[in-house]
Amino acid sequence: LYRFLDTDRKQKYLDQIETVSDEMYRCSKIRAWGKQFLHNHQTTNMLALLTGALVMEEHNLKKANTWKQIAVDVMEKTMFLLNHVVDGSLDEGVAYGSYTSKSITQYVFLAKHHFGMNHFDNNWLRMHFWFYYSTLLPGYQRTIGIADSNYNWFYGPESQLVFLDTFVLKNGAGNWLASQIRKHRPKDGPMVQSIAQRWSTLHTEYLWYNPELTSHPPVDHNTPKMHVFPNWGVVTYGAGLPNTQTNTFLSFKSGKLGGRAVYDIVHFQPYAWVDGWRSFNPGHEHPDQNSFTFAPNGQVFVSEALYGPKFSHLNNILAFAPSPTSRCNSPWEGQLGECSQWLQWTANESGDATGEVITASQQGETMFLSGEAASAYSSSMRLRSVYRCLLLLNPQTLLVVDHIEKDEDSPVSLASAFFHNLDIDFKYVPFRFNNKF
Repeated sequence: LYRFLDTDRKQKYLDQIETVSDEMYRCSKIRAWGKQFLHNHQTTNMLALLTGALVMEEHNLKKANTWKQIAVDVMEKTMFLLNHVVDGSLDEGVAYGSYTSKSITQYVFLAKHHFGMNHFDNNWLRMHFWFYYSTLLPGYQRTIGIADSNYNWFYGPESQLVFLDTFVLKNGAGNWLASQIRKHRPKDGPMVQSIAQRWSTLHTEYLWYNPELTSHPPVDHNTPKMHVFPNWGVVTYGAGLPNTQTNTFLSFKSGKLGGRAVYDIVHFQPYAWVDGWRSFNPGHEHPDQNSFTFAPNGQVFVSEALYGPKFSHLNNILAFAPSPTSRCNSPWEGQLGECSQWLQWTANESGDATGEVITASQQGETMFLSGEAASAYSSSMRLRSVYRCLLLLNPQTLLVVDHIEKDEDSPVSLASAFFHNLDIDFKYVPFRFNNKF
């Protein structure tokens, strides 16, 4: 459209781009997002600054080069860090992950086009397709809501999927999944995209789409399978399938704050330019180690907390009482970092919070999962082990077993399990046998 604008209109746009880019550059020096890697604000704002620099090159080269230098430096470090994330996940979850990946895919495209810098072999990019496919509940409308979420995606993911197919996968699976999501998009209700997000990736989806890639699903698509995200600490079963009576979905999470790669980089400090947790922002994560969701026959039965206050019980995990360090639900206390609007990852021991998937195995339609999360709780409770097992016996029956060990001098004597559901109310129905309840 640019060539159809008159001279005055072109100048007005140019002036506005320069003004906003100047402000973005100034903010990058003083705002937290200028320092926090793999965060949705940083990738979005740095991509905007880079775009402004590319536009201004022909008009103010010195200023454009200054903007370009900081944007490219940050985004190259982002791609370097992502190369450590070998499962294609993002710790902020699918919704905010789509926010971040929107800008990452655009950067990778611009970096190759303008600077000849090739990131198409990045480990994270090569596995990122599964972050969309293996997190989809049956029906292609709803995703797992781990971390702050709005039921599915903030941006895309059709744009990201056609990008991956055209430049990374080249096998038609990305185009196929994008078409399924597009076809099944909800027309009303809480899963509808906001107006601000609905059209913002349409142009890149159009630019990147390659019609020569024959659209088809991944191999063995119609068979319910287990998928493990080792960096994220998440296991899913039955993802990416149609919404039929027999398709059951199950997810389990027990991982490290920020994901395994970021957590280890923070704690082992292999790179001088990473300043511990000050270089990251896992505030959209939840206190959710050993959490699970369950959708028997595709009907969501146990769900996540989505976007809300960071209360442990809303994430289907154990809380204990009485705890000497309870902050918001006395005498009960859940996992580290809970109670506020954002996860408090810099408070007390929160930066050391970890869970671990111990077992993940599948035999036909039977699944066995287990995780250990004692390290996600305050040391004041003196918990030696908080071990949870999930056994999917059949598509409608999930057995949950919690095993708890504590030190002799532990102050806690009670444990509480709460299973959250956003769609339907749990109702107690007395079981009657031989005229007795």
